[in-house]
Amino acid sequence: MHPLIRRLIRPVLCCALTLTASAPWAQAAYPAKPIRLVVPFAAGSAPDALGRLLAQSLADSMATTVNVENVPGAGGTIGVDRVAKAGPDGHTLLLSGDAALVLHGSYGVNPPYQTLRDLAPIAQLVVTPNVLVVSNEVPARTVQELVALARSQPGRFSYASAGIGLSQHRAGELLNRMAGLDLVHVPSSTSPLPDVVSGRVQLSFANIVAALPLVRDGKLRALAVTSLTRSAAAPELPTMHESGLPGFESVAWFGLLAPAGTPPAVLQRLEAEAQKALASPLMAARLAAMGATVPNIGAAAFTRLIQEETLKWAAPSPATAAQRP
Repeated sequence: MHPLIRRLIRPVLCCALTLTASAPWAQAAYPAKPIRLVVPFAAGSAPDALGRLLAQSLADSMATTVNVENVPGAGGTIGVDRVAKAGPDGHTLLLSGDAALVLHGSYGVNPPYQTLRDLAPIAQLVVTPNVLVVSNEVPARTVQELVALARSQPGRFSYASAGIGLSQHRAGELLNRMAGLDLVHVPSSTSPLPDVVSGRVQLSFANIVAALPLVRDGKLRALAVTSLTRSAAAPELPTMHESGLPGFESVAWFGLLAPAGTPPAVLQRLEAEAQKALASPLMAARLAAMGATVPNIGAAAFTRLIQEETLKWAAPSPATAAQRP
């Protein structure tokens, strides 16, 4: 080869070799620093417990540090917005509940982000049904008896939830819509159950793990669960669907997401790591104790779920600001 040609092509070959080697090197370098997992709920809450289980599993599997950062407030939207505005390098992740992801202008929730524009879904993690419980002062022992009683006394019955827009609130509005009732929503900043135990509020679609001990102690009466299938935590309870309200479903679910623009290879690795974590026997046992089930769906199905749930809860938007009686 002529020396002049050799001198001309050598830089081109070196550049090509450098580019070829850099792509797998960049993928292998992830994670290059500790990962931050934002959980938009308070420390000690059920989502926080899930986040810490996941963080430990990811840390062990990926040989890195995963720090849980609790950012509660505004129904989870503050924490979600923080991740939506973070750098898309895979080192900031989000463990969010459903309400902050699927409510945009409904139920009084107006977040400063668009979920599927600003975030990249990785995997749905768990699903948790709520349970319809009534005060012992309410004589109804089935959903149909409760519906008949509420119809006979319009405006008298109220239901408590853990906050505006959450699955517990949406379940009450769904019951209003499907059964033609006018139950009054009583949101709480803490647990809604003390008001139901005292009889101040007649019913609640409550977190199943929080409610079942009170049911078993005789302080509340459980009528049905809000999932389409019965819960392993209380298999004796019928579903709302079985109780005369076909298709009734309002469950809480949690998923893992990253900022939009995160490299596809990083998202794929995180999806695989999350599914591996959920499949571990230790994680499965702890999730079962929390009354949760694992849907085992990845990024594509999780994206479709967010789209479907956003449409499901978009309209009509019921009144949400009812004050305590």
